[in-house]
Amino acid sequence: MDATGLWFSKLQRNFFADYGQFRWTDEQRTWDWNNLTTVDLVRTRDGTKRLVLRRKEEIHTENGRPDIRKEGGYDANLRYMLGINIDAEPGDIECDYYTARVYDHYKNRWNLIGPKKRLSFQIGDKAWLWQWADEKCEPTSNTETSTEETKIGGIHKYIKDTISSDALVYTNIFNLDVGAHHECSPIIYQPAVDGMKNFIREIHCSTKHETNGKKEVEVTLVFNNEELRKHKILNKMYERIRLAKYGRLRDIESFVIMADSDDNNVNGLCFTKIYSGKNDLEEDTIHGDPEGDLPPHRVKYYANDYKHPIIFVNTSNHSMAEHDTNPDLWKWEYAPWVDEKPFISGKKSREEVNKPYFELNTPQ
Repeated sequence: MDATGLWFSKLQRNFFADYGQFRWTDEQRTWDWNNLTTVDLVRTRDGTKRLVLRRKEEIHTENGRPDIRKEGGYDANLRYMLGINIDAEPGDIECDYYTARVYDHYKNRWNLIGPKKRLSFQIGDKAWLWQWADEKCEPTSNTETSTEETKIGGIHKYIKDTISSDALVYTNIFNLDVGAHHECSPIIYQPAVDGMKNFIREIHCSTKHETNGKKEVEVTLVFNNEELRKHKILNKMYERIRLAKYGRLRDIESFVIMADSDDNNVNGLCFTKIYSGKNDLEEDTIHGDPEGDLPPHRVKYYANDYKHPIIFVNTSNHSMAEHDTNPDLWKWEYAPWVDEKPFISGKKSREEVNKPYFELNTPQ
């Protein structure tokens, strides 16, 4: 459902993400996010009801996301996603004074907005959806009846009506609110806090084998870097080793999608040497599924249809899986076929992606 103009706030653990390190702390604080685009309520396989939030920000990519050098840079949209569990009806809409705290990545500082009047309702014990209100809003009053025509009122009614509805049935197909795409291609999610230096520059999908009505699609991701988190002290040494061995600092990882040839429906995933298992962003030395002949993993979630499996980059060394191990963190949402994306998408094989670096590193 359209949520343009709304804010989302959540009380959760603080995390430390300076100087290339990432770790959770015991301190709790309220985080505020603006620029929401959609809010959707879904039901998972185990019966959990989950609110899926999306937001979007415009950026300029003249400094390397991707490498397009032209006057004025390249305008693109960063897409974000976060899911939170919801097990009860939302609270009533109320009016209060609030000061939002938002981080400005361009100026590298926190900005305070307010105190101003807002209309909000609570989700569970630790989350709120809200919008700024006009002067008619009376603090401490229940304003549900007077906000039915507002955006926050519409979202409140949608959640309240849907959460107890028989129409809310299990699905593992999530609507991305983007245009249709008929080729086999993944949706990649990566913790946005990791994306500050380890963001994805390129996504390539190359069909490798196609026999007996089945095919394998090799997906190659090019990350800007591979910043160690847990072992940050070894990062400079690790960079020198990678430069000497591969001729590059960018991290290149590949996995395989198994699909039907006739309709491109995906039914399996292989993450040889890059499976994260249950490890999260704090880990940076994970290389699960070390053998190439292991059974494929089943797809847990799809985007829009069965052609687009959802993949989560879970650790700092870019190990990944079909499930999310960082549920409290906003994710960057990488959809290879959308316009105005902050990365390059193509159909190169892993070998073709590696070739320029290999040639640079080969003695003449």
